[in-house]
Amino acid sequence: MSAGLPLGWTEVPLGELLREPLAAGRSGQAVQGGVPVLRLPALRSATVDLAESREGPLASAAEAANLLIRAGDILLSRNGGPEARVGRAALVRETNGPTMYPGTMVRVRVDERLIDPEYLVLAWESRAVRRQIDSSVRQGAGLHHIAARDLERVRLPLPPRSEQERIKTSLAFWLARVAEEEAAVRDTLRQMEDLRTLVIDHGVLGRTTTGPHAGPEPSTTAHRAPLPAVPVGWHWVSLGELAEVVRGPMADSRRAGEPHEVAVGSLRPAEFRGEQWAPDQMPTMQLDARKAEANRLSPGDVLFVLSGEPDSVGLARVWEQDASHRMYVPNHHVARVRMTRDILHPRLLALYANGPGRRRLQGAARSTAGLASLGLDQLRRTPVPVPPLAEQGALVASLEAWDGELTAATASAEGALAMADRLRDGCREQALAGRLPHSALPSSENNVRLEGAVTVPPMTPARRRPVNRPSEVERRAERLWSSFPRLSDDGLTALEYGEQVTYLLFFKAAQELRHRPLNRVDVLGRDAWDELTLREGTELTQYYGALLAELGERGGVVGRIFHKAHNRLRHPARLQNLIQQVREGLSWWGERPEWRAPVFDAFLARCAQDHRTAAGQYFTHRELIDAIVACTRPTVEDTIVDPAAGTGGFLVRSFEHIARHLPPGVPPAQRERLSNGAIRGTELVDATARLATMNLFLHGVEPLDGDRAAIEVRDSLTVSPGHRRATLVLTDPPLGQRRSTTSSTGAPDLNGAEALAFARPDFWAATNNQQLNFLQHVYTLLEIGGRAAVVVPDGLLFMTGASERVRRQLLKQCDVHTLLRLPTGFSRAFSGVRLNVLFFEKATARPDGSPATRRLWVYDARAEHPTVADSPGFSLDAFVAAYRPGHPPDTRAASSLFKPYSVEALLARPGVNLDLGAYPREEESADAPEPHLIAQQISGQLEDAWRRFARLAEELTPPRGARTFRSG
Repeated sequence: MSAGLPLGWTEVPLGELLREPLAAGRSGQAVQGGVPVLRLPALRSATVDLAESREGPLASAAEAANLLIRAGDILLSRNGGPEARVGRAALVRETNGPTMYPGTMVRVRVDERLIDPEYLVLAWESRAVRRQIDSSVRQGAGLHHIAARDLERVRLPLPPRSEQERIKTSLAFWLARVAEEEAAVRDTLRQMEDLRTLVIDHGVLGRTTTGPHAGPEPSTTAHRAPLPAVPVGWHWVSLGELAEVVRGPMADSRRAGEPHEVAVGSLRPAEFRGEQWAPDQMPTMQLDARKAEANRLSPGDVLFVLSGEPDSVGLARVWEQDASHRMYVPNHHVARVRMTRDILHPRLLALYANGPGRRRLQGAARSTAGLASLGLDQLRRTPVPVPPLAEQGALVASLEAWDGELTAATASAEGALAMADRLRDGCREQALAGRLPHSALPSSENNVRLEGAVTVPPMTPARRRPVNRPSEVERRAERLWSSFPRLSDDGLTALEYGEQVTYLLFFKAAQELRHRPLNRVDVLGRDAWDELTLREGTELTQYYGALLAELGERGGVVGRIFHKAHNRLRHPARLQNLIQQVREGLSWWGERPEWRAPVFDAFLARCAQDHRTAAGQYFTHRELIDAIVACTRPTVEDTIVDPAAGTGGFLVRSFEHIARHLPPGVPPAQRERLSNGAIRGTELVDATARLATMNLFLHGVEPLDGDRAAIEVRDSLTVSPGHRRATLVLTDPPLGQRRSTTSSTGAPDLNGAEALAFARPDFWAATNNQQLNFLQHVYTLLEIGGRAAVVVPDGLLFMTGASERVRRQLLKQCDVHTLLRLPTGFSRAFSGVRLNVLFFEKATARPDGSPATRRLWVYDARAEHPTVADSPGFSLDAFVAAYRPGHPPDTRAASSLFKPYSVEALLARPGVNLDLGAYPREEESADAPEPHLIAQQISGQLEDAWRRFARLAEELTPPRGARTFRSG
């Protein structure tokens, strides 16, 4: 447990923190008026519940003096029936009179100079401590227990005393925030249920129907209130006039074993809960064959609960199972209602019975000893609203659609609520590792981050590998960057500044290509650079804007760079200054041509460090790109694609790798294919695509006068790849949820855009999670045998739902052979997010249907270096060496950082959880991921519920002239 503790922390056994030895309590026969003694339920929470006590075995406080508790004591459960209670800790915050503790508990009094009692209780709930306790628990005579000496040996993470106070305060802050949001979700769920009742009630009573309504009708049952008004043409009819109403049969044990008896499934009231029937799980009973046939359930039968818990009486469900292979009958506590006339749709009856009719049925039920029962005659006399038959189909479809949307929205909110405990658990684990922020940062960086993510101070940039003459290259790049700080005051972002530099670099390079002595290339048919330098003032800005617009209409590489180009430099003096910086920065095609690409690389790195605009989301760390390219080993025969190209880092490094390892004798045509579609990418943002195109040009991937740009600007997820498949896909997809610019409801989204659950027929799952969509898209891009490396966040490895389905399919249809776990700091835009790289190959289906994956090798680079910022010498060279590029995975050697997992073990893990680490302690705590990732999941589920309600709000708006819910 000591591995990875922060500086100044240590690990100490409980026995070394005690002020006095552990003291066991006393149990025995209670005496009248004895000193109260606590019961085990008093330790249910972190604070001892003094109300959970009874009379004790000692008559006076003097006798119990050594067993009395006082504020600051900690009580541990040492044995009990349920194993979960063994070793549980709770703090005595105050006492309200003499109270002792029983023999099933141990009292702990610590030296408060060393450890805060509240901190000890927090640490006691950690997974590392819980594992130590569980390994020491013994079983005997049906009880579980732990010895005091084993408790003393439990090791605790011990920070300095001042840090303990900070952890308590920090954790209290975040747990209070979680509790606050949890209460809001619970309140939302209550409102959801109220809305469901309102929608169904008004729908089945025709309140949303246009046209006149009749007045209230007298009740068909004596001493009942008048029936609600329904639209003209609707009628109230008693259920007995519409259907045959019978009670289910009882099993006759005296007739058991008779030859005419058959085994039938018995439908009990318990089966009415849940969204769907589970026929195969229903109990069976023996019935006479004729009785069984007479009570047999058929599709369309409506079933009512006649007796049981008061809140279940009157509950109705429609039986829609066509189970010819097995017979089912209702239990004696259930009534079967079968329509005798084609007057009322069974599902409409069930909707009414579970809505306004339910209150009538429950009011008619008799209650005895906490149970309720409803007679068949009462059920038969129940009035039911019957619309015209021609209207019922549309009404049922409308109500069920509303009910389905409400159910889905409720499920999203309930799913978020269910994750609150995981979020609390994650916060506790992070606090006990010294990594939980004290509170949210008020800086502007909070404005751009993953939804629900806890802000973490930005990490320092990763170490860059040296290039030729690094000091000179960096100096020239700094010259290009020098104007940005002043321009940012005018509202210019790093990406927009990068655009303007790219335009001017293009003009400068085009001029040099036009005037060089040999192999001249006239890209523009004019000397745009000279024309710019000869102008000043307003004339310069006007000419510059017109030039950008003209070039934006061209095709090929020129059109890609200038598509939708605009002049962001409104002040002529600023534009002239930038032209001067580019002129003096470098002779881009003459002097030292080998500096072109490194200088632009360094300039892009400066753009990536602009945290104010999250520009880093378009830039992948050079260290990571180089490692991935080294592992995948691109060749001249590959077709290389990046569907989220950013500034083109993967494409550029792949080209350089191919050039360095080009075998002799490769024909020129094969080399030229790299510049004619064999290396390509897709990027959604025009500004980023410009930088990528210039990057590819300066690295020699494509010429300025090319007819077709390697970077295409579009949403790569919207188009299936068709026949344009790749042999190698390298990509670092954007984080967050997929969004559109406007909401389909017309209402604003939580962040100004609507998150879309994206679905494609060639995808395994529909989701608004961009990383999941890109992972599925990468699979469709690959040809059989093609290989891929995809950067993914931690959440994609353990989230449930669509994420689980994608992981399962990926393991089955691809050879997912390597997972690289990266330290914190590789995500430039979201510094608190931890990333991973999945390496896999697309495989042909195996004849026996077994998964294509055999073993997944997990390299945990974060085990020794939790963050890049804390490891200035960090490198991925060790991973590349362990990966053994060009050799089969079976030739690898396992180590403390590199472990193989069989596919059988992976598929057997709950939810196909791939949140795996190098050490068992990480594996065992895989169900408690980073709090900000859990919060992100909760946020996504609540946003899903929000979007569904926005859509419902629009759909529930009554047409003009209709009776509204309020007026109805």
